[in-house]
Amino acid sequence: MPEIPNLTDINGLDDDLFDESAGYEDDTGIKLTKGLSEQERKQATLIYRLFNGLWGLCIVRGDPGAGKDTFLNWFLLTCKRFFPDKRILRDEKPRKLFGSYAGLFNENQVKKDLDQMRKVAKGVSDDSGGSRFDGSYMAALETAAEGWANSERAKVLLQSSVVGLSEYHKYVYNREPHKPINKTMGAIHKMGRHFDALVVGNTQLESDLDKRTCKPFVNWRVTCTRSQRDTTRYTFILEKVKYDRRMDMIIPIGRPFAIPVDAGKPRSYIGDGKIVIKKAWYRPETPEEAIVLEAIKAGLNTYEGLVAFMESAGDMSEFEVLSTLKDLCLNLMPRKRYKGVLWYPCVYHIFNSKSAPNLQTNIKVGD
Repeated sequence: MPEIPNLTDINGLDDDLFDESAGYEDDTGIKLTKGLSEQERKQATLIYRLFNGLWGLCIVRGDPGAGKDTFLNWFLLTCKRFFPDKRILRDEKPRKLFGSYAGLFNENQVKKDLDQMRKVAKGVSDDSGGSRFDGSYMAALETAAEGWANSERAKVLLQSSVVGLSEYHKYVYNREPHKPINKTMGAIHKMGRHFDALVVGNTQLESDLDKRTCKPFVNWRVTCTRSQRDTTRYTFILEKVKYDRRMDMIIPIGRPFAIPVDAGKPRSYIGDGKIVIKKAWYRPETPEEAIVLEAIKAGLNTYEGLVAFMESAGDMSEFEVLSTLKDLCLNLMPRKRYKGVLWYPCVYHIFNSKSAPNLQTNIKVGD
């Protein structure tokens, strides 16, 4: 017979027998960064509600150059800035201007765990004498993936996080359904609400995504479009979606919401927010350039201060000031010649668009 505990031990038993940690209902409050302006608080609240409390799965689609990486980096930076309790995980290293983040999440970072998963599944396949497509292999791999997603390692890594994956189709590629990382992502998607994690992944084609480990769990879809007239301006169309198994399609179930972002606009909250002259010997080509450069040399080295001065003491509008700054700072090729006279912090400067790993193939021309 087990011993009956004394009354003095009841409190200790409660800690072992019951779970009194915060539940879903206790976590519904929005915790914002202190010191935000009223407009910024409204923006943060809107983003929080649009993404249903920042958990689930969002795919970002668009043609090459449409702004998928721009949206991903803008969104991660925005979440880091507005929601201090959210951990920001990435699969690529950003530039220093992005600031601190929780670390990297990609196939290489969880390679040891994935190798162990391969061994488990391989052992089942060898013992049964079958192939890697047998049911025993798949069952072992899925069990290992579920075990990883439920492990303490995954909980510490993914709990209350926003995960940005720039090459998302590589994690859930439909032509490699038995790849360990594919099974792992499927288990993570299932556990999304328990992790309180939001996964944001870029892909060119929805047809590349696996219909078992990915598509059924997609909650939102962002379609990226880029302005042809002002190439630094983007419009991101956000939709609430669901997966239709019969048609094998992701279909919208709500009204679309447009998010305009100017990636070339100076941002005072990135880095020190200062506008810096790189080429002091540059000779202005237009009156607007001459006025802007003289004002910066006089000490107006923040965007807000420069615009306020030009609108009050001069005859330049904010649109004219911003256009002049872009011409002097950004590479707007092929439409305009790159000048590189100025440098200022903006969304473009927090990431390297060339950092994505290049696709490699062994197929020769003759093949």
